[in-house]
Amino acid sequence: MATVKILAVGSIQGRLTAAFSKISKLHAKHNFTLAVVVGDLFGSPDDETKSGELQALLNGQINVPLPTYFTVGDSAFPEAVKTKLGDGDLCANLYYLGRKGTMNTTDGVRIMYLGGRQAPGIDLPLPQQSDPYGPEFFDSEARGLPSALFVHVLITNQWPANIANGSKIALPAGVDGTSGSQSISNLCQAAKPWYHFSSSPSGLWEREPFKHVVEYATFDEPNVTRFKSLANISMPTKEWMSAFILDTSRPPPTVQPPLMSPFIVRSSPGRKRFAIDGKGASQGGDEPQNAKRARKERRYGPTECFLCINKPGNKNHLVVSLGDESMVTATRGPLPLPETFPQLSFSGHAMIVPFYHAGDESAHGQRSPDELAAEFQEMNKFRRALSLMIGVKSQGQLGAVCWELHRSGIRHLHWQLMACPVNRIKPGVLEAAFKIRAAQCGYPDFQTCPADYPLPHRTNYFRVWTWMAEPVQLADYASGTPRAKKFVGVTESMFFTLQPNQKFNVWFGREVMARLLQLEDRTNWMDSLLCKDGSTDAAEAEDAEDLRADFEEFDFAMKPNDPPEKPNDLPEKSTELTEMPIVFPQKPNDASELFPNPPQKSNIPETPVYIKKEENEFPEKESKDSSEVVVLD
Repeated sequence: MATVKILAVGSIQGRLTAAFSKISKLHAKHNFTLAVVVGDLFGSPDDETKSGELQALLNGQINVPLPTYFTVGDSAFPEAVKTKLGDGDLCANLYYLGRKGTMNTTDGVRIMYLGGRQAPGIDLPLPQQSDPYGPEFFDSEARGLPSALFVHVLITNQWPANIANGSKIALPAGVDGTSGSQSISNLCQAAKPWYHFSSSPSGLWEREPFKHVVEYATFDEPNVTRFKSLANISMPTKEWMSAFILDTSRPPPTVQPPLMSPFIVRSSPGRKRFAIDGKGASQGGDEPQNAKRARKERRYGPTECFLCINKPGNKNHLVVSLGDESMVTATRGPLPLPETFPQLSFSGHAMIVPFYHAGDESAHGQRSPDELAAEFQEMNKFRRALSLMIGVKSQGQLGAVCWELHRSGIRHLHWQLMACPVNRIKPGVLEAAFKIRAAQCGYPDFQTCPADYPLPHRTNYFRVWTWMAEPVQLADYASGTPRAKKFVGVTESMFFTLQPNQKFNVWFGREVMARLLQLEDRTNWMDSLLCKDGSTDAAEAEDAEDLRADFEEFDFAMKPNDPPEKPNDLPEKSTELTEMPIVFPQKPNDASELFPNPPQKSNIPETPVYIKKEENEFPEKESKDSSEVVVLD
């Protein structure tokens, strides 16, 4: 790999003599490796005032001092240029990239480019619109560009749509921040370039670096993009050219933490983040570090728990189903957007909440094994029923993920359950997402465990269940085959233990799912509260009613005449069960110790596994960035 100096040039618009004279002087001083022209190299075909300069360029009378690459801008090429390009290059050191494509230079720089402006209203070019030098591109052409593993530089004539989202840097006068091409936004998200240059609308503007959404197939940090719009040569200043140093072997560092991707859909205005485990907003929020000195996070007592239906301030409108030991509720501030899971009537995010409050044991004493077993069995039955509902309603397109944080000091123990695309569960992406994030946070390794088996009640742990429908069983269920309603789908479960004083992000499960679904701005549930006609309660009640409608067919608790499960489905006596022993693994030093090889999926079946008391052994399983874009004097 190499370190190269690149000169990015804005629209020259046919002023070829002045432009290349200035480029020659800068090149003599800085010795650039290559230059790229972003926007119009030539003037409008109707502008005859520049025809003399164009002819001088084609005749080799204008010196192009270094390899210079260009593509299409807003205007069509003059006929003389088209004719010359049909025979080869225009002149020495000046190379036409084409309207779209990817190029690797001899120095190892990978450049992706898409010239012209997006054609309105149609996706595919008509035969008469297939001019290779034409100033319009089509969405199908943008989507056809390969999503390369690394793209160092992305060049587009047009701005990407929504590029100004989240930026605090003012736009140039006369520039509409809402304009831009959605196809280019999609291209930028797919290519994740280190640098992205555009020139239309014309104006000098550079936004803060932003990070792309992480795909959980690697331990790498999120890719960061620096976007800059270049002014044209007619600007009264010299700011139509910028230079930067590129080390092709590693991404350039950032001085400040990169912002969230501007292309992520944001459903509600951002709020200030509460601290998590004593960490201020400077460790993941939006406030400066010293802001945490000005306020303390409010702590809630048991009497303020809105999950308790017998306590003041409860949210009864969230309740969907009541069992003997627990209930199903809609979620305040669901993670999915309304359009995330169109197969479902509700948001796709629910909770399973036990009636027994986490703090009640200190007041009333510890519960018996029978009571604990009954509570777990009912909550687990709710989990299976909700998962089945999601699979049936989506015709197998969606599975489910459920997670539980069990530790002392928490206000109210509960399980959260969410829909998840099967294509994220089946290939192991979801499982890897949890494992990789746990490794990044320094949490212990996950261990597999039987899905229908309780972990020791008074132990600190984080647990995850994943479920997806098995196609044959789903078909049996639809046809009413006996026992199909008991066993539909494949469930796997894993957990890791927490030391009593170990710090833990209580939003860990939600954070992983937010990254997986590209909804990172909704990690904090208070940033995703539903609202209808100015009322959160009304919107939440509507979501609960939609969940109730979807769940009605599967809700065993609200069917008093539903026959009990047979002995061969669940044990007749809870005393036949013993809690599974937990091994506290040593804290790993780094992620490589956890996952030297890609994580393997577990093969634990959906059929309940029970271990007798006498069989109580369960096997263990820097300084300022010198490579920032700078304006040359």
